[in-house]
Amino acid sequence: MLFSGLVLDVFDQLDHSARLDIVVRLARTDRITTDLADRLAEEAFDLSEPVLQHSPVISEEKLVDVARHRSDRHRLAIARRTGVSSRVVDTLVARGAFPVVNALLHNDDATFGTRALLALLILSSGDPRLLGALAWRCHADNVFREELRLVSDTDCPLMPPELDKALANEDALARLAQRAIADTPDAGLDINGETLSKHEVHIQIAAGELSFETILLTLIAREDMDAIIWLVSRHLSLRDSAVRDTFASQADGAVALLMKETGIGYKTYGSFLRFRCGWLGIGTSSVARDVYVYRTMRHPGSQRAFN
Repeated sequence: MLFSGLVLDVFDQLDHSARLDIVVRLARTDRITTDLADRLAEEAFDLSEPVLQHSPVISEEKLVDVARHRSDRHRLAIARRTGVSSRVVDTLVARGAFPVVNALLHNDDATFGTRALLALLILSSGDPRLLGALAWRCHADNVFREELRLVSDTDCPLMPPELDKALANEDALARLAQRAIADTPDAGLDINGETLSKHEVHIQIAAGELSFETILLTLIAREDMDAIIWLVSRHLSLRDSAVRDTFASQADGAVALLMKETGIGYKTYGSFLRFRCGWLGIGTSSVARDVYVYRTMRHPGSQRAFN
């Protein structure tokens, strides 16, 4: 309690990088007070995400409040928690877009009450992706399947006919479940035999314990463009969408300028370009020329703090 009180007293006086360091290091611990966890959850998304997704001491009231009043990014972080109560699920289903609801259905630790089930049936009537996610959950979770069967047995008019028939037929349910779109939360990065979340990687780069270039090469080897976009955007303080649009464009010069700004060497840039070509489905014939241009660019590339 003393430690949490001290953090609460000084937190508003700290700069962004210090706040991020504190949030990431405290996000998973149960050795802070609920008041502190709730306060950390009020920060901007890049700071509050680890707490919303992982904190074991954040209050249910704060989770409900965030689910009601913040963005779908906040809701998605909550939907991926280990243990999501039926009260929080009700709010997420009522306020969240498809990715949020889809994440809940793929979360084994999310508890669905009757209200949430009925809302899902209404929403799935016009969304085949959500219908597939419902079927996937039924196929993977017998308890969830039995709860929907109970709804079906009441001749509920909200039950989609296709799902109603599939509940009694394993093969039909499996076929319907093929429409589901997998949820892909941050599974962490395996660095030197240790699994670190993106936020923990973020902190170690900022502290000089890991290099940006080492992490980038790890992600290239893992062929994870989403994580690369996340890494570059945080390193250069840009929006994820801006980095993604640049990587997906035909403006090779813009890509080179962007990556030069990260300070990576030309060999790493060549590895990135070859992976990017595969990601775009284009040939690699221009990579050697692009790497040469990158080497001779006068723009020095600044060693930015990772923030």
